[in-house]
Amino acid sequence: MNAVINVPKEWTERYAEGGQLKFHRAVGCAKCNKTGYKGRVGLHELMIADEPAKKLIQERARVAELFSRVVNSGMRTLKMDGMEKVLMGLTDLKMVRSVCVK
Repeated sequence: MNAVINVPKEWTERYAEGGQLKFHRAVGCAKCNKTGYKGRVGLHELMIADEPAKKLIQERARVAELFSRVVNSGMRTLKMDGMEKVLMGLTDLKMVRSVCVK
């Protein structure tokens, strides 16, 4: 699962300010009725099966093996997409956790 390990490095390169990642938090105002949220932001997870992934599916490979393959080929999980949107300042960790962590 090398891609999972490299994701924070990629995020650091893309979103860090002075070498530090900034986690945004919702702050309320009159426009959002003091909630800190206005509108909606979608979190997405899409697996596009390349030929090696299709072969694993046909062979009924273990879920962990398929997961490793698709993440290494660039898929982002729902949690990963949510975390990236936190780093972009589009949402906060509280909302991502409410959707992704059960």
